[in-house]
Amino acid sequence: MFNYLLKSAVRSAIRAAEQSYNTPERKGARGERRVHNALSSVLDENEYRILSDLILPVSGSTTQLDHLVLSRFGIFVIETKNMSGWIFGSADQQKWTQVQKGGKRRSFQNPLRQNHAHVKAVESILEVDLKMLHNFVVFTGSAEPKTDMPENVAWGLRDLGKLIAVRRQIVFSDPQLNAFVEKLQGQALENNRAVRRQHLQNLEKKATAKTVAQSSGPSDAVSQTSCPKCGGEMVKRANRKRGDPFWGCVKFPKCRGTRKVA
Repeated sequence: MFNYLLKSAVRSAIRAAEQSYNTPERKGARGERRVHNALSSVLDENEYRILSDLILPVSGSTTQLDHLVLSRFGIFVIETKNMSGWIFGSADQQKWTQVQKGGKRRSFQNPLRQNHAHVKAVESILEVDLKMLHNFVVFTGSAEPKTDMPENVAWGLRDLGKLIAVRRQIVFSDPQLNAFVEKLQGQALENNRAVRRQHLQNLEKKATAKTVAQSSGPSDAVSQTSCPKCGGEMVKRANRKRGDPFWGCVKFPKCRGTRKVA
């Protein structure tokens, strides 16, 4: 009986440890470390300056950047997604969809839109032309795209390296880069537990304000790209034979709702 209880306790402890290890926050942190290490090992330190996990003050709130790569060829603002399964989405969609094994679905904010807020924060702090800033998203897990994705979304660290390396037109000088790094590091908040807790509270306030604003709008508003069969979200796809674009339900093949592209 004692051995049984001991084995049961050990199994419970292992499951608890696995669940703790695989929380979204820890998975995200592992993905961010992987990207930082890869960038540091691949990019020439004489040409690229890498800043990671920056919490910056913005308009009475805060914003957190996963990675910032500064070079004479531009400034690359990188959002990391450590995810698995199939990913459905497009540049103009507010939400993207993750479909995991077993058909489990989860909607998440369009990471390009999410990262655009980070790009605007860097633009405001450094006072540079938006054209000099590049909005990149990298998926570091085993996730696969199931819709045509924008070219600034990388699937793996190799793709991210290519996106950065292909830009070789000089737009900044070395003294400018030094000033940028000094300014960012000077304004960045100390990344400790208290600051992270405050940042999470700021995010919660933004989410609450957004929910209230949406609920106060017209209740009968219907998205032009809502599925005509189930009312769910839709993604832009292309006919395999003719190549014609159309809107298809994200719940395909369970739902085969479609709409014509206007």
